Amino acid sequence: MNGNFLILFLGRQPGWMRLVDGRSVVRQSGFEALPPVDEDEIAVLVVPGMAVATHWTEIPGGLTSAQARAASRIAAQDASAEPLATQHLAIGDAEGDRRCIAMVSRAKMDAWLAEVAEYGFDPEIIIPEPFLLLPPDEGVRILNDGDEAIIRGENRAFVAEANVAALLIGDTPSQTVTSEQFESEIGDALERIPVNLRQGDYAKRSRLKLDPGIARRIALIAAAILLATLLIQLTMIARYSFAADALERETVEAARDAIPGNVEITDPDAQLRARLNALGGGAGYGEIASATFTAVRDTAGVELQALIFADGGLQVTAAAPGEAELVALQQRMMASGLLVAPGAIRDGGGRQIAEYRVSAP
Repeated sequence: MNGNFLILFLGRQPGWMRLVDGRSVVRQSGFEALPPVDEDEIAVLVVPGMAVATHWTEIPGGLTSAQARAASRIAAQDASAEPLATQHLAIGDAEGDRRCIAMVSRAKMDAWLAEVAEYGFDPEIIIPEPFLLLPPDEGVRILNDGDEAIIRGENRAFVAEANVAALLIGDTPSQTVTSEQFESEIGDALERIPVNLRQGDYAKRSRLKLDPGIARRIALIAAAILLATLLIQLTMIARYSFAADALERETVEAARDAIPGNVEITDPDAQLRARLNALGGGAGYGEIASATFTAVRDTAGVELQALIFADGGLQVTAAAPGEAELVALQQRMMASGLLVAPGAIRDGGGRQIAEYRVSAP
């Protein structure tokens, strides 16, 4: 731990204390002036010792966390008069072959957390009062608090009425601790707490904190991805635009080849339809030619190489990068209601060339 703590006390003397480098710098009664927790501070909630039962029990070494917890629950069943289903069980780290087990009712845990939440306090550590006393090398240390005594031994930590505590201690060597000595040792005691009640179902939900440098890198990567996506979209739009312009030019060239004389081509479909009607082909020729040009225009990569009017239909020659585009062209012409009789496909100049006989149904 870093030695900086904001400690909130519940119980008979509610209040708070701020430690910097393990030393008390502020001690206040009540919670009216409770400050927010600084980024470099650890929030600690101290709860009444009489509400928490603590035991030290032998746990075999080499157990997994789940196995150690199961063994602790078995030990807790023998030590608790209350059903374990209503108790919150917290387990400390191994101290040789022993672990500290703390038990407290879930109702009290819920009530404590709800109470301090009203003050905007979300502790990282929850401990009973006796854990603020440093344990002695032998015997017990006693802090008298009115009619109650706080007791701390190497493997003992409890609060009891003074006369009851005397009976529980018996002939065990004891040392009385003053209030001033107690407060001066709190920082050291917090570095050596045997168990934190804030675990299991009551573990604090950690918030993800991003390093500013990492956050900037993530923002730059996100901006680069957005820029790349935009450039891809602009490239595709330009590509489709160029392809549409190329198809339009091919349509104009086909119309210029089919219409004799020096005629300005402004509307290829309409001018081809008029030319077909003039040739005596009837209205059907215009629809066939229009549908054919539309299919060529809507099929990417396909270009019209020849268009011949004969025997009531069109002889269409088209070129494409591969057979897939030619098949797509045929399907588009058929989808427009034309009768399409495909011819053989051949290679030509690195492209696939196909001929179709197209007529009205």
